[in-house]
Parts: sequence; C-alpha cells; structure tokens
Amino acid sequence: MAIKKRGPIDQARLEEFAAGADTPAVQPAPVASPRPVAPTPAAAPEASGWPAGVPRTFLLRWNAPDMPQELAEIAALEDRSQHKIALKAMRLGLEALRTEHS
Repeated sequence: MAIKKRGPIDQARLEEFAAGADTPAVQPAPVASPRPVAPTPAAAPEASGWPAGVPRTFLLRWNAPDMPQELAEIAALEDRSQHKIALKAMRLGLEALRTEHS
C-alpha cells in the first residue's frame, strides 16, 4: 500500500479562506413562501446521545496572537492537552457570560 504524500500548503490560499470567516456572508432577501411552513420538530438525540443538528466540531480563527500562546502555556502548566484546556476555558467563559445575563 502506498502512502500519498501531501503537497506544500499554500499559505496565501489558507489566509484567503480564513479571511472569509472575518467578513459576514451576504444573506439573500427572504422570498415569500406560497404556503405556510410547519415548525421543525425538536431535534432527537442520535444513537451516540449527541443531539441531532448540533455540530461536533467548531473552527476558530484567533483574533490575537497571544491567545494561542497563552493556551499552550496553560496546557503545559496543567500537563493537559490544549484541546482539554480550550474546552475548560470555554466552559468557564460561557458560565461567566451566562451569569452576566441572568
């Protein structure tokens, strides 16, 4: 079995793709529906227990270079993966934001 080697990453194309996340997409004007649309039923959980219609991944574009560096430093301090620390930081941040709005 042969291993397919990847070509070099075109940094300009990657930045162009990522820049799309910084600019909001233009939404087309809504078109009047000829008949009423039935409400969508609540999403039923999948067999794995994950709610249907909820994505399992999220692409994040950093807005400041110190954030990924700080994430790596804290992950090293706690001897955990950056993924686990990022999820913990997001959970704490979401709880703080929820508290602000209650």
